[in-house]
Amino acid sequence: MCRDGIQLAKVRLPVSATSPRAARDLVGIMAAQWGLPDELAFAARLAVCELVTNTLLHCAGMPGSTVFVIVSRHGAMFRVEVHDGSGGSPRIRHPRDTEETGRGLMLVSEMTDECGHHPTAFGKAVWFAIKTHWPLDHSARQSGAHS
Repeated sequence: MCRDGIQLAKVRLPVSATSPRAARDLVGIMAAQWGLPDELAFAARLAVCELVTNTLLHCAGMPGSTVFVIVSRHGAMFRVEVHDGSGGSPRIRHPRDTEETGRGLMLVSEMTDECGHHPTAFGKAVWFAIKTHWPLDHSARQSGAHS
């Protein structure tokens, strides 16, 4: 799940209308706790909300279905994975202006530095990553210099 990264948080949520907000709040809290820029937090919160909302469309009604959200650090990247029970591969759509849905993955692709998906033993994981600096790393070096 968190290949070669440092897992910061994870949560398993039901496939329900309240899950996008819960995932968005988790990502926002992690970004704030690590002192990441507000722009990153905004983009990551919106992107995870889009991905979890997609699970409502594609996994609703699957018995026992859950959404598993993992927040991690991969070098300079803030990474979020959303796991669900659907084996279908997500694809970026290009909806007409009159269509009300179908823009989620396009938004995620535009707001993040990297995104993708991979199969899992129980379905798939859709992920995104945003490059950032990690302010607490700098603070730790500064504190160590004064010891």
